[in-house]
Amino acid sequence: MLCHIVVSSARVSMQTLNTECKDELYPDANKGLCNNQACGYLDPPEHAKPKELIELSVAQQNFLEFFGTKILNTIRKEQGIDDVKFKDGKLQLSGNSFTITNIKSFLKQTLHEQNVTITNNLKKYLQLSVKGRLMKKFLEKYSVGISYFETSTNASLTANDMITNKNLVYVHGEDQREQQYVSDRNVNQSEDEQEEDEDDTKSDISNTSSNVTTDSGNFKRCRNFAQKFVQVTLCNDSEDLLSKAIKELQGYSLYTQSWALTQDEITYILKQPQQGKSSHKNTKLRNQIIHIKYYLSGLIRSTPNSVVEICIIYKSGVWRVKVRGFKNHVNNAVSRIKNSLNDNVETEVQLPISKTMAIFLRIKASSDIKKLEKTHCIKIKIVSTSGRKHVSDEQEDDNDCLKLSGSDSRISSAREKVEDFLEGLFEQEKHFPCHSWDVSKNVTKILRTRLKKLQDSDDCEAIGWIKIYTATERRDTTPRVTISIVGLNEEAVDDVTEQCQDIVEGYVIWKPYADEFRAIFHALIVKKSPFIDEFRQQWETDIRLDQDTKTITIPARSKMIADDIKEALLSLGEEKKPRVNRKSEFIPIQPNIRRFVNQTISHLLDEAKAQKVFVESKNSNGLKLHGLSDIVTELKQKINFIINEIKQNITTSRLQLSSAESDLFRADAYKLAKSIERETNTIIRDVAADKTNSTLNTNENDTNPVITVVVNSRGQTIVVEKGDITMVKNVDAIVNAANGPLYHAGGVDKEIADAAGPTFDQECRQIIAKNGGLPISAGKAVKTTAGNLPFKCVIHAIGPQYTDGDQQERPLLFSSVLSSLKLAEGESFTSVALPAISSKTYGFPLADCTNIVVRAVKQFFADYPQSHVKKVILLDMDEAACNSFSREVVIDHRDALIDDDDIINYELPPLTAKWCWQDDYGEKINDENHARQIETGFQHYLKTSSMPTLVISADNLRSGTIVNYSIHFLPNLKQSLVNNPSALNSRLVCGYQMRENTGFKRDIIRYPIIQQAKSMPVTYHPKPLDLYDFKSVTTKVYWDIIGITNAAVQKAEAAIRKAIDSATISEPFSITLNKHFDTHKKELINIATQHQIQIDFQQECSGQLSMILKGFKTNVTVAKFKITSYALDTLKMQVDNDQIICIPKKWGDQTEGCQLVEIFRNDPDFARIENRMKETMASVKIDKIERVQNVRMWRHYAFRHLELKKELNHMPNLQIEMELFHGTRATLPSEIYNGEYGFDMTYSTSGMWGIGTYFAKYG
Repeated sequence: MLCHIVVSSARVSMQTLNTECKDELYPDANKGLCNNQACGYLDPPEHAKPKELIELSVAQQNFLEFFGTKILNTIRKEQGIDDVKFKDGKLQLSGNSFTITNIKSFLKQTLHEQNVTITNNLKKYLQLSVKGRLMKKFLEKYSVGISYFETSTNASLTANDMITNKNLVYVHGEDQREQQYVSDRNVNQSEDEQEEDEDDTKSDISNTSSNVTTDSGNFKRCRNFAQKFVQVTLCNDSEDLLSKAIKELQGYSLYTQSWALTQDEITYILKQPQQGKSSHKNTKLRNQIIHIKYYLSGLIRSTPNSVVEICIIYKSGVWRVKVRGFKNHVNNAVSRIKNSLNDNVETEVQLPISKTMAIFLRIKASSDIKKLEKTHCIKIKIVSTSGRKHVSDEQEDDNDCLKLSGSDSRISSAREKVEDFLEGLFEQEKHFPCHSWDVSKNVTKILRTRLKKLQDSDDCEAIGWIKIYTATERRDTTPRVTISIVGLNEEAVDDVTEQCQDIVEGYVIWKPYADEFRAIFHALIVKKSPFIDEFRQQWETDIRLDQDTKTITIPARSKMIADDIKEALLSLGEEKKPRVNRKSEFIPIQPNIRRFVNQTISHLLDEAKAQKVFVESKNSNGLKLHGLSDIVTELKQKINFIINEIKQNITTSRLQLSSAESDLFRADAYKLAKSIERETNTIIRDVAADKTNSTLNTNENDTNPVITVVVNSRGQTIVVEKGDITMVKNVDAIVNAANGPLYHAGGVDKEIADAAGPTFDQECRQIIAKNGGLPISAGKAVKTTAGNLPFKCVIHAIGPQYTDGDQQERPLLFSSVLSSLKLAEGESFTSVALPAISSKTYGFPLADCTNIVVRAVKQFFADYPQSHVKKVILLDMDEAACNSFSREVVIDHRDALIDDDDIINYELPPLTAKWCWQDDYGEKINDENHARQIETGFQHYLKTSSMPTLVISADNLRSGTIVNYSIHFLPNLKQSLVNNPSALNSRLVCGYQMRENTGFKRDIIRYPIIQQAKSMPVTYHPKPLDLYDFKSVTTKVYWDIIGITNAAVQKAEAAIRKAIDSATISEPFSITLNKHFDTHKKELINIATQHQIQIDFQQECSGQLSMILKGFKTNVTVAKFKITSYALDTLKMQVDNDQIICIPKKWGDQTEGCQLVEIFRNDPDFARIENRMKETMASVKIDKIERVQNVRMWRHYAFRHLELKKELNHMPNLQIEMELFHGTRATLPSEIYNGEYGFDMTYSTSGMWGIGTYFAKYG
């Protein structure tokens, strides 16, 4: 029987389905009594009871299917209802017709629906982005069912006017959601590309700035289809929840940020491995757009709350990125993208320096340059503008430069420190008059020899460089020698200057009387008593006699010695006069007592000079005396006696300071330390610098610089360092980024293997042998001893090779890190160091890699709250990896699994065959990933006889790089196997692999694997992650205070403490916060810790959080800016309603970023500013005036304006702001109007009235 009943309701209809009686179920006695004429039974059989499909709206069906368990259970309990189920997405009831009718009425009264209209863009964003997680979270939050009706482009049409195209329902099923996600990945770019006109494909790519422009509200497309609206119907059995859901959905809007990529950023991105699928059918530009889009998408894949759509637009030679989504998601994504590009894309800054400075930095300050490189993670190169090495000491006029290269974020912070270092050096140009240019030339030769010795001496902390004058310059300049001198400090420069002055003054052209000249000539040349060479050796000078001019050239070390030589030469002509014996003596003096010795022997040195003894006192290792033998001998005895006496009385005290305190005393070439030395008659030594005998030659490989430290409430610590993992200090084990076969081809893997020695490699081969000759699976970890390395163990983490992100690479990397730490825990290790596994050779996107590694470490600490492992060090030699680690560890990952739950579990199919390739030294194993690819291609070949196009990207074991190999099977292989199927059961040469760039071929060999019983996988249930707090990195530095008396040493210690206290300020500060003080305090403590200051919170009052900030003034200043920014950025909603905080109306729709907007001449503001300028500069001509619209700076200003008005409300007539003028010189104006802090005191290094930022009342 087929029956169709139409009910008056337009919403509900019922169908009774065709039923068939089964004769075998009932006895013949009952036949003829069934209403079904084809059936004669007394009652309808059980199976023949009515089954009805209740036709509900799509939203109602959706609600009942996924959130209607309670209602469905109520229906099931109703008498007369035998079965309730969903069939083809519709509710099917079996049972009594009357009861079913009642249930329909019940559903109509219980299921409430409301409609809301949203844009098609918003619907697409919610439904498709990241597998629909945003929509899923929304539906689960309010337990609502949903359906869509696509309407016309007019959002204001009524329901009766709507043109309905189709009904859509959001699907919760994982498979269907995955299909939607895949579809989204395939079509998303093409839709985005319709947003902009991209016909300008012939324009060159230009280098543009990265100013951000933003607009909020619904995203506007240029195409008509983009203007469509969608009516959304929500369903719930609770009107309250339904109203809340509607209200939230109505409040949704899409927010957009757009900015231009620089040429450096574009070049870097296009060099990265291709992640999106390019096509030969696409234009080059189209493939580049796809490449950039997929690269940027990969950067934010693991970033919490960063569900956005990314569009890449190329127009008029400019590449622009447009990011769309919820505002907080867009902000998170943009921040992650820009930070990643800053970390990875190198930029350059050139600081002009003189050639003399360049030579000093190369010769004397190379270790300081390396220390700056190491501290700030940048590269510093001294570049000669002439493009040649400096092989002489002659100076040209053109300048050199210091080139800083590295990530933009590092360069910006390092530049200031490098400039401070350069300003701390002393540079002077000295002119020494000469009698003629010939004398200048000769003196220059002597000076060059002397300056070369100073350059080569570790004791001298300065160099001199001689200027060469051209013929034209010599005609216009009086004869002179000009030397540029650069030194670590003023004392070192004065030392070189004094030595040069002595040499210039000691160069004498002497014309004795004729008789005197003849007598001298006769003694030295004719009589040879003494020989002239013997005389030269005695006086250590190359005197020259000129018979033509009857002159004697005496190039002595000083004028005093030149005068002595004259006297000695005159005595040669007086035969009866006894010969004067002279000698030189060097007296060593230890640096730690040098000051005391110089003070004590000052009267002896004055006495020596009076007796014509030349004293060379600028040598840091001691004194050199030259004069009459008996006087020099007596003087030496007296000085040695004083030195021994001082050594017996010397006292030393060791002081321990923090790194920040030490930097205070090291600043400006130890200026403060030297001042205290003079005041207290002590010597203050930096122990670390003394270890290498010079502040210029510190050991650059002493320790790895610690960048960031975070710790959880149980004391489990994560440290980020930059350095060589084989040289990391104080760890039990290191983790090696290994491949499956445990070959050590390149990168950190090879570095560890080379350092560990041959035993290490032998252990790795034994592990593979124990594994049946098979590679270790990706996601696993194994351990060996450390060989020659000073660790207890090396753990080999088998990371995945990155293909496209859809081959389970992420969970495999997560598992490899987690497995490594579990091995360390099993060995009861307390500390482990590991690098950015898979990020280099294996091509894992760095941002994604560091995110997964950090989350795996945090997950380990959460799973093992009482772990033996207390510290994990994340380190790498790569600056970008360290920066990425540093940014990642401070992120709160506690909710990361909500949006990224696919990182936890993975499932790899069993390996059915082992594949090897023939090397010159035997067979090499392919890893599991490549073995599966080759086996799949092999099986396809056997089934179809068609040769597969298969290319694998594998390790080149000689260079440690990824190389593409094409796989080729033997053409007669299939027929051979048909003739001999058993050949598959043993070793079989199946073809060859060919290196694509060289065409070189290697045999590939297959081995069958005996399949073992498959074990049941254990489901992993991760524990909730902990919150990690930033921990201050404090390094203790030792200083020695040396004095002759204990009182002097104690006085110096007190002076040091006083200097630290004077540099330390204690400043009250407050911000407006209305609630959640405890939460905010934690964030503020982190800010204070990062800037090495103390923060003491005071009692809260009327929404004000007061605090005392204590630390060095510069640190406190920066921390105040950060705290203010926190208050503005995080808590600005508390004051957004104040009219003063609102963005000026003339700024238009701008809500973020910084823009320069030209003020036209007919604008009243132009006339007002022009008149202000002409108050003091009547003839000034203004070309252009631009208004700076920096939203962040406006909020700083408005916030402070509001606070001042509150503080000074008792003085209503007080003027609290003025319009002032400020001009810049070397500082770029953009550093002010587009900087983080606006007028930044850190740029102020000098001024007429001291350090500060200067403003003028008049133009």
